[in-house]
Amino acid sequence: MKKLILLFLVLTSIAYAQTKKDILIGNWKATDSNGTENKMVFSPDGFISMTINGEFIDGKNFMVKDGKNKGQKGTLKYEIDDSNVPIKMDIIAASLEKGKSVEKGRLLAILEFINNDEIKINISINQARALEFNEANQQSTIVLRRQK
Repeated sequence: MKKLILLFLVLTSIAYAQTKKDILIGNWKATDSNGTENKMVFSPDGFISMTINGEFIDGKNFMVKDGKNKGQKGTLKYEIDDSNVPIKMDIIAASLEKGKSVEKGRLLAILEFINNDEIKINISINQARALEFNEANQQSTIVLRRQK
């Protein structure tokens, strides 16, 4: 009987154990300090779709509209390192060249779970990842809420 109870407890804890990446998966929405609505969609396969400069970009398949890569197909993926506090996240832009994904750049971010339905995120555009959330980076920090 003791073995049966122990097995039940182990299986129950495994079923409810979620990683930070598991919790992150889904649709999120926020309004930034300028009043612009932002949306982020984290997919289980590592792609991220997000609002950039007011335009929603499909991370699995988008067309570059400006610059030297204009007209190229691209992707956006995310990687998180939840061994740090706050959690480090990279958003990786890649182009599809001859059927292969070629990295073109990264946005460096930090994020913090407020709870399972709210996250605070700061994305750097100057290639210097913030180390913490503070007054200096308050303008570039948003709170995303899970869309259900």
